[in-house]
Amino acid sequence: MAIVEDITDETDAGPSSDVELIQAIKELAKQLALPEGLLPEYMAHTPDQYQLERYGHRALGIVQDIAAKAALADWEMVEVDEQVATFGNVLRLYGDDPWTSPQICQVVDGITSCLSPMLPQHILPTLRPYFSPHPSLSAANRALTRPTGGKDSTIDLHDSQPFKSSSAWGVSNLLSWSVSHMSEIEIERNIGMILPPTLVMMDDWEPSWREKAALIFEKWMDNLDPTVMRRMGIDKLLVDSLIHTLSLHSNPPLKRILEITLKLVKRCTDEGEKRTKRYEEIVDKALVQGWIYAPSGVEGRVVLVHIAEQTELICEVLGTGIVRWLKTIIPHLLEPLQYPPTSPVLPHFRANLSALLCVMRTVRATERIGRWRGQILNILSRLWVQMKERQGVDDDDDDRADIASLKPLQELVKQIFIELATQTPSVNTVEYPRLLAQAPTFFADLIPVPSQA
Repeated sequence: MAIVEDITDETDAGPSSDVELIQAIKELAKQLALPEGLLPEYMAHTPDQYQLERYGHRALGIVQDIAAKAALADWEMVEVDEQVATFGNVLRLYGDDPWTSPQICQVVDGITSCLSPMLPQHILPTLRPYFSPHPSLSAANRALTRPTGGKDSTIDLHDSQPFKSSSAWGVSNLLSWSVSHMSEIEIERNIGMILPPTLVMMDDWEPSWREKAALIFEKWMDNLDPTVMRRMGIDKLLVDSLIHTLSLHSNPPLKRILEITLKLVKRCTDEGEKRTKRYEEIVDKALVQGWIYAPSGVEGRVVLVHIAEQTELICEVLGTGIVRWLKTIIPHLLEPLQYPPTSPVLPHFRANLSALLCVMRTVRATERIGRWRGQILNILSRLWVQMKERQGVDDDDDDRADIASLKPLQELVKQIFIELATQTPSVNTVEYPRLLAQAPTFFADLIPVPSQA
């Protein structure tokens, strides 16, 4: 009888062990909840660095402990919804937020590799309470001809934002992780649960949330057939939202928005007039309006550097099509370069010179740069003289550092002069000799000899 009882105990030990492991993991996962004292700072995007580091160190230890226990359980015998409840807080850490880290994400990857492949699809329904319905989507998640509540309904949407509540910390990471682990078929089948939260965040009044959502959207955009987007009418909604984000010109800049927007336009808009009009909107919002309305001072310089970087990206996509905006682009790239090249403005100068060189090379086949040679030579030759004069200063270490930082600018100016001579050979016989005659000491190492042109 005693033997029978021993056998029974051994038989029950397996399931009992799994239950205890899952319960232990749940208790550990509860400890991952972002502390209340940190949440308001996080929501205001001004987190306390010490608290973040302290939490991140503790969270890494907890996640590692969870990983060790998770490796011992038989997850094939655990319901998927139970897995969601067990690892929800763990997956909220899977992102690039200030309260997580690449090390934590690496451990999470190891944990989730042994879980059910259905986990992403079972996470999606749990996100619904955190997102209000989007006024431009019907109950069937198709684009409405007119937003529910009128043209200002998106503004009304900002009055109810449960995804920013304390209980919603890391909810965007749950969505991001889920769509990253779903196939094309699964994305299309679950688009009704993926699209609304994505679009709600994409239309938020805070640029940082728009950026989070755009990066999430990019993860499922390539896995959704463009014809499905067109059939649902959501392609226009998404492009409009992204272009509006481009028009915000926030500081710090949103680095990936333009790339995602251009990719979406190419995927969902047929070549021809419609795509051309979209590109017109993008150039107007991303470049022209940015130059016109950029704030002054340090904040403005950060924005203008980003616009110059965007100019290069647009050149890659539009090619010689960028020529129609030369009357706007070249003057705005040149205008800041007429001022002294002091240390605070050097990144701006470098970005503008790089963008100018890119534009010139992009439109080389159009032979349109020649008409701009006067402005280019006037401003860049003056800038060259100022940089050469600055090199004569050698007062202290800071001055020597500034002088060293001028070298990339000088190299860009040289490349622009070479490109100008390539596209307009007449400058080799007219303008360049005049510059050399006026100040041979300054321009001897700038003017390219004819054999280089």
